[in-house]
Amino acid sequence: MAHGPVLDRRSFGAGEVIFKEGDHGSVAYIVQTGTVELSRGRTKIADLNDGAIFGEMALIDGAPRMATATAKTNVNVIVLPKMLVDSKLAGVDPFVTRLLHILINNVRNFARLVD
Repeated sequence: MAHGPVLDRRSFGAGEVIFKEGDHGSVAYIVQTGTVELSRGRTKIADLNDGAIFGEMALIDGAPRMATATAKTNVNVIVLPKMLVDSKLAGVDPFVTRLLHILINNVRNFARLVD
């Protein structure tokens, strides 16, 4: 039976910063347990819970992180390396990949408007 790659898992304590706005992104994360807070400056954007993916935009478009991710509670995450995301996107219709880039660009442009 073939098995996929074994993905790394990490734990963060409540209050620990996972990444900061402006950082280069080489991995994305899936929340396994706990709550992660996303914020820009002093503005809270969202609380993410079990199953939520975050940090993915920087992997797709190569731009710096547009938010800070902080463990609001003790958090366990699955780490998704850029290489894995790239390999998944390589098999996708180019139209879909282009659409992803357009959507990410729209989100980043909207975020600049509200700053």
